[in-house]
Amino acid sequence: MRERMRGMDPGDQLPTESDLCEQYRVSRITLRHAVEDLIQEGLLVRRQGRGTFRTEGGPGTEHEVISDHILGFYRQQQDLGNVVHTKVLSNEVANEPEVARRLGLADDASLIRLERLRYVGPNLKQHVVTFLPATRFSKVLHEDFSDGSLYAFLEGHYAVRLVENEVVVRLQPIYDDIAGYFGVDNGTPVLAMDSTVFDEFGSIIAFGVALHPPLDAEVRFVIRAQKDVGPVQE
Repeated sequence: MRERMRGMDPGDQLPTESDLCEQYRVSRITLRHAVEDLIQEGLLVRRQGRGTFRTEGGPGTEHEVISDHILGFYRQQQDLGNVVHTKVLSNEVANEPEVARRLGLADDASLIRLERLRYVGPNLKQHVVTFLPATRFSKVLHEDFSDGSLYAFLEGHYAVRLVENEVVVRLQPIYDDIAGYFGVDNGTPVLAMDSTVFDEFGSIIAFGVALHPPLDAEVRFVIRAQKDVGPVQE
């Protein structure tokens, strides 16, 4: 189903449930679970009385989907059918007391500071700096993130499941190198997103700040309540 989304244009409607069940040879309940997952990921939207449609938007729209699993920018854009490229500006050990406190660490804790420019096609969409505990995630220092997802790397190499992203959206003036990347004057305010990412045990895994160019400062949030699994039956 996710691969199918990549071949659909924004606004295209899915076939009926009965048609999809026949095509994929699955039950209605299985199909509905799959569609619900794609809605949570921001790939589909359900319109009451009309049907289910491919999400409107495209390369110019950021998607931050808050559900039961954190995908991150790379995988969300990839699932939307966009080509994502990353320019790594730095990947190094740093000491920043204020950030260490955000990660629940001592002020003098060693941090990994990963600074990147994120492109969708030829267009710069984000300048992002991500911090992680260096002692726990040392393999990050030796990985090339010019093509790939940091969150997928953490899940694959450290078996963490990222389930919560606390996001603060604000305006921040930018200067010097970052202003140069975005092609704007020093002091120009841009959209900033502070993200604190947690695993399933409530541990803070990463803290990051993503800055968006002034012409691409639209962010779409999809926020869904946790599914109620109901009482356990003996």
